[in-house]
Amino acid sequence: MNDRIDAVFFDLDGTLVHDGAGDAVRQTAHELARRHGLDADAILAANAEVWSGCWAEQGERWMRGELPSDALPREIWRLTLADLGRDDEALLDEAAQLHVRAERGTFTLFAETLAVLEELRSDGIPLGVITNGPAEFQRAKLVTVGIDGLFDVVVASGDIGVLKPASEIFVRALDGLGVAAGRAIHVGDNFAADVVGAADAGMTAVWINRDAVVAPRSDVAHRDIRSLRDVLVEPAQKTGILRG
Repeated sequence: MNDRIDAVFFDLDGTLVHDGAGDAVRQTAHELARRHGLDADAILAANAEVWSGCWAEQGERWMRGELPSDALPREIWRLTLADLGRDDEALLDEAAQLHVRAERGTFTLFAETLAVLEELRSDGIPLGVITNGPAEFQRAKLVTVGIDGLFDVVVASGDIGVLKPASEIFVRALDGLGVAAGRAIHVGDNFAADVVGAADAGMTAVWINRDAVVAPRSDVAHRDIRSLRDVLVEPAQKTGILRG
């Protein structure tokens, strides 16, 4: 093992856990259509129409924890139903509840996630999560997929009101483990938030680039990997991240 690494931090959505938001919306739309004789395609079209506007207005506030964890999805469903002429508080409550239930059911681990985390734990490597999103909402994902007990520290943007890529959220996580930035790595799928943020904080930035796309920036030092397994060992011709 490389003795310069004292801790490994991970992003959550798109890195450890599949992002099932789109599936949750589709499931909710079809269930509302079934229960109330609505057109599922019309619901989905209205939802797509209002989503970007709501996210632009409230997304960052929601992730910083300035709004209740259900506020953003609830507002999206309120506007969706209003566009369909269904300005009904009871129906809105039902849609919001269906969405939360459906979304929890879509939280699934990537195939290699659990094995990699357990192997790191068995090697005695402290682990952490650094994630953008409401604190309660993000921690619920960890519980749902059964990996909450594998981490020594979890820092969500909703905990401190600061989003990745700001260095403050990375520093908070490092301080939580008492680890120096230069002796820690952060693994994430979002180049701007995870790679740039971790590099700016002085950590070794690792980009989980499953689709092998070209990096949007060439001036940010980082490791490029295809699978979380590569956190443990890379092909022999490359320098290993944790093991040679």
